[in-house]
Amino acid sequence: MKTILVIITSLFLFTSCGSSVPDTVVIPVKTEKTILALGDSLTAGYGLSVSDSYPSQLEAKLREQWYTYSIQNGWVSGDTSAGLLSRMDWLLEWDAPTLAILCIGGNDAFQWKDPAEIEKNIRAIIEKLESKNIPILFAGMRAPLNLWGEYGKKYEAIFPKLAKEYKLTFMPFLLEWVALKAQYNQDDRIHPTREWYAIVVGNLMEILEDENLIVK
Repeated sequence: MKTILVIITSLFLFTSCGSSVPDTVVIPVKTEKTILALGDSLTAGYGLSVSDSYPSQLEAKLREQWYTYSIQNGWVSGDTSAGLLSRMDWLLEWDAPTLAILCIGGNDAFQWKDPAEIEKNIRAIIEKLESKNIPILFAGMRAPLNLWGEYGKKYEAIFPKLAKEYKLTFMPFLLEWVALKAQYNQDDRIHPTREWYAIVVGNLMEILEDENLIVK
């Protein structure tokens, strides 16, 4: 936890009894903790206002429960694992966040990217975060139904494999209970509505608290 010491220096102050206050008062001030949300349109809240996206709803939920965290923008709609990897050095150029939530790879599947290449990119992203000692909540993805088969099996195997290898806190699927249910999604049947991003946030909060990834 970072702490800033605010130093207040004053002249001697005398009361009617001749007493004084100390020359220096040291006041500890807690700085706000940050969560870097890394991802694509599912993280950005495509089709919704910024305030309706899961990062904004998660930040509001954290503050509601007296957690002093802000969510940093690490997402780009339409991004692939290669695109995110190309931005990692810039994203981590300044102060390291307290925690990262990583969910990437959906667009790779839609573009039929080689699963071996996807794994290589996500592995490199994880290692860049770990080089900065940033804990990771890693959320997996599932292959679109039209890509199921040998490709789908190889694609879906990437996420639990990396989670196990790097001993990451793992959420098998970001859109658990939401995906493929028309009433929970926008017209494209891919991106959740505001109300159902709240389910995503509830799932994330449960993991964050159960795994002690957040502190008050």
